[in-house]
Amino acid sequence: MNKTIMIRRGRCARSQLLGLVFLVLLSTYTGAKAAMRSLEDIRVTGIVKSSDGEPLAGVSIKIKGTNKGVNTNAEGRYTINAPSDGVLVFTYLGFERKEVRIAGKPQLDVVLTSTATTLDEVVVVGYGTMQKSDITGAITSAKLGDVDEIKAVSVPEALQGKVAGVNIITNTGEPGGAMTFNIRGMTSVTGSNQPLIVIDGQPIESSFSATYAGDSNSDDGSDIPPSDPLAALNPNDIASIEILKDASSTAIYGSRGSNGVVLITTKSGKGNAKDNIAFSSRFDVSQLPKKIPLLNNYEYMLFKNEAMVNDGLAPTYKQAQLDTASRMPNTDWQDLIYRNALSQDYQISFSGRENKKYNYLLSGNYSDQQSIIINAGYRKGGVRLNYERNVSPKLTLGLRTALSLTDRKFGLQSSWTGLAGSSVVLGALWYNPLREPTSADNSGDEDEETFTNNPLTLLYKVTDRTAMRTLISNFSLDYKFNPSLSYQLRAGINDIYSRRNVYYPTGTNIGDNAPGGSAMQAENDNSNYLIDNLLTFKKVYNRKHSINAVGGFSWQQWFRTSGSVTNLNFPSNTLTYFNMKGAGYPGRYSNTDKARALESVLGRINYTYNRRYSIMATGRYDGSSRLAPGHKWQFYPSLGFAWNATNEDFFKEQVKFMSSLKLRASVGVAGNDNISIGGSQASYGLNFYPMGVTTTSTGYVVENFVNPNLRWEKTTQYNLGGDFGFLKDKLSLTVDAYSKVTTDLLINLPLPGSAGMSTYYTNMGKVTNKGIDVEASYSLLRKRNKSLDISANFSLVNSKVNNMGDAGIAYGRKFFANGSYVLNLPVTAAVPGHSISSFWGFKTNGIYQNQAEIDHDPALANDPVKGTIRPGMIRYVDVNGDGQISDDDKTVIGKATPDFTYGFTTNFTWKKFSASMTCFGSYGAQLLNMNRWMIGANTANVGGNSLRDAYLGRWKGEGTSNLYPALTADAVRLQGRFPDWMVEDASFFRIQNITLGYTLNTSKVLNISKIKVFVTGTNLLTLTKYTGYDPNVNSFGQSSLNNGIDIATLPQARSLSAGVKVIF
Repeated sequence: MNKTIMIRRGRCARSQLLGLVFLVLLSTYTGAKAAMRSLEDIRVTGIVKSSDGEPLAGVSIKIKGTNKGVNTNAEGRYTINAPSDGVLVFTYLGFERKEVRIAGKPQLDVVLTSTATTLDEVVVVGYGTMQKSDITGAITSAKLGDVDEIKAVSVPEALQGKVAGVNIITNTGEPGGAMTFNIRGMTSVTGSNQPLIVIDGQPIESSFSATYAGDSNSDDGSDIPPSDPLAALNPNDIASIEILKDASSTAIYGSRGSNGVVLITTKSGKGNAKDNIAFSSRFDVSQLPKKIPLLNNYEYMLFKNEAMVNDGLAPTYKQAQLDTASRMPNTDWQDLIYRNALSQDYQISFSGRENKKYNYLLSGNYSDQQSIIINAGYRKGGVRLNYERNVSPKLTLGLRTALSLTDRKFGLQSSWTGLAGSSVVLGALWYNPLREPTSADNSGDEDEETFTNNPLTLLYKVTDRTAMRTLISNFSLDYKFNPSLSYQLRAGINDIYSRRNVYYPTGTNIGDNAPGGSAMQAENDNSNYLIDNLLTFKKVYNRKHSINAVGGFSWQQWFRTSGSVTNLNFPSNTLTYFNMKGAGYPGRYSNTDKARALESVLGRINYTYNRRYSIMATGRYDGSSRLAPGHKWQFYPSLGFAWNATNEDFFKEQVKFMSSLKLRASVGVAGNDNISIGGSQASYGLNFYPMGVTTTSTGYVVENFVNPNLRWEKTTQYNLGGDFGFLKDKLSLTVDAYSKVTTDLLINLPLPGSAGMSTYYTNMGKVTNKGIDVEASYSLLRKRNKSLDISANFSLVNSKVNNMGDAGIAYGRKFFANGSYVLNLPVTAAVPGHSISSFWGFKTNGIYQNQAEIDHDPALANDPVKGTIRPGMIRYVDVNGDGQISDDDKTVIGKATPDFTYGFTTNFTWKKFSASMTCFGSYGAQLLNMNRWMIGANTANVGGNSLRDAYLGRWKGEGTSNLYPALTADAVRLQGRFPDWMVEDASFFRIQNITLGYTLNTSKVLNISKIKVFVTGTNLLTLTKYTGYDPNVNSFGQSSLNNGIDIATLPQARSLSAGVKVIF
């Protein structure tokens, strides 16, 4: 029994042992098999990009622990066979090493992070490129972002709010209209304050400093409204923009550098790809951001009646009419002339590069934008070809050409020629709400008002079109004698041809006054030619001594032809301006041919020791035909120094909280000769003399006064700055403090009537601009599938007129029209001790509340018109204390220049989603609201409407108001004086753009590498106290004397856009 039990136990033990052995063998086999599977290779593919999304060619990819590896191709793509649980190691010069575990994934896309600091960047400078660490001046590289996703017709629009020290103001909200573009304040009183624009090394004509309706400071034909010369440049073609601010940077451009320089480089072919196709389309809907509150028909009748009664006259409207106001016309003219405007934009480009052989870019664009004013708009089409060929290892040839055609249909929406009747914007505010369009198509009836046109009549009956053709083309030759020395030849042409056709038919004020209709044709042809010959030397000696030098000769010549003809009294309105020969009265004809030239010798040398200490000397010797003999040539020098502390041993060892530090200092002189070509040369013009009633005689007269001592306007600028990096340069900060002193101002002084001409140019006076520019950027988040970048800028500027020489005070534009209701006096001035753009008028101290205040006011003690003053009128301040109110009491009542400007931009990406936002603003600037003068003076003599707040806030009796005067029917507005309350605070904050985008899955079948859809909102929100349409406007262009005026100006539209981008 026991033996049987023992045998059974033995068999059981053997079975358990055999089972255990079997399990061990099975697990060993399974593990071995798994191990064998882990050693099997899988095919891994992917693409390697930089953090900014650009493919990286030549990245080394190795399997960790082996020497097996591959490199990425020209598109950043790679394929490698590797163990499924292996590790890939990615290395690339200038980028951080990165290890990625395969984990059985067949697709691995990798983003590498750059190890370079911001000081290692290469930036474009005048006539060459330099490493940022060696630069001694103040240069900002502007980041435009994806400009095809925002509604930006021109480069200035795309730059708004993105660069410290750059203030860009809209001259008009018309699509394609001109903009005011200033860098570090205004330096010239009557000359141009426009920066020099250089595209691919070629300075282009900056004609949008002109002002409409005759600007004596401009060489453009005054019959053609100004437009943006950068309209020929498609923002989507831009590769980089550098803003040169201080003299160390701009002195290389000599006489044209005092207002700063904008360097624009257009795109070339990318990578080694032979073909790259990109297409984008965008559709926009735009509208008026806000309406200005006006009187309705009932309020308007009360307004007229009260004004008449206050002046002792019978009321205009009877009680029966007031009682039936609801059945009378109640036209909102703003609703009738503004619309939801539709626009479309298309972009296409073909680019490629064959390594070391050639690269090319061929692009085209078309834009059709309706204006928010009905029957007005802007169309633009353009093409660009950039081609570069390496003929040999030493010789490279290049061609960069852009052609643009534009067509602007104005509708007279924001012109001001002294008559409110010629402006639709002002007409819609002024026109009587009791009038109705009358015609079935709302095209307007014939005018019965004594002053202004029915705005619909202007829009539907008046024809006003301007066509422009712009060509920018340059050829380059680059020959390398050796690795250090090279020669560059650049020959270019910039031609701008424009033609304007206008016809006022009968049924409009201007057409009826002709009589029989009025037609005008005008054309300008502006061309300039450039030849640069340059030698460039770059070499590093013993790894410590770096020399970067350029020198050469530059020649540029401009030719300008302009002409216009106005004919009157046509037999029919049918043929408009196509029937110029059919006019009953051939009116005025004018023609001008002008030429000027600039010759220059230039040079710059930069020496850097051991990547620590840099010194840069620049000089340019300019000769201009614009100036008088003996004063044509001027030398412009600059000197700059920089200390790159980043490369000091102590900085690396002891300064742990900073990743980079560079300090800069510079001083230099730049110039300005941007005045009329005839400033120092006599010109003759044809004049007509009446000989009896029907006969005229013609003769030639001297048109301008010649100043034989006219010389350069000079600006000396001092700059102290620093570039700071923190957190491995994820946070970067640039600070610059500057002082600009401009002397020998080019002043356009008035002449007595006996001189036979109105003004002449001379040199006198001094202006200073002092300020601080701050720029900061922070890469808050940088991970594989997400990123967040924030940038901000801040600019503080104080502009001051030190003296005006014998001129004492320089006065700006006068406003006048058919009577005394508009001032025939200047409302702006350059006054010593004040801002260069100051408003000139009378200070006020409220409203006279009763007769006793008038009788006992010392300001009226000796005033000869004291008897005409009555309660409810404005109480003006007797500034000089002589007991009367006169022109001697006029003083500075405001300024157009802001105390500071600011802006910030954010860019966020998460997987396939992207978002960006741009905001900017201004504080301390004021606007002269001339619209308020026209419709807010509480004057009802010429049948116009009124601002609602002026009417509701009017003086109606003692204690009722201390701002707006009582209503009156008197033609003399506000006692014939310009009060300080017409100047308004124009500080504002604006959300300029918000863009949301999503990248869709691509199609290998169609060879599509990227598809992105996006929506963008433009001018979404503006916070301001300004009562006009838009606080960021400037009706009269670049002249500092006309700066800060808002009259009949179309505001920037609010827009919503949607589009798609496809890359093949």
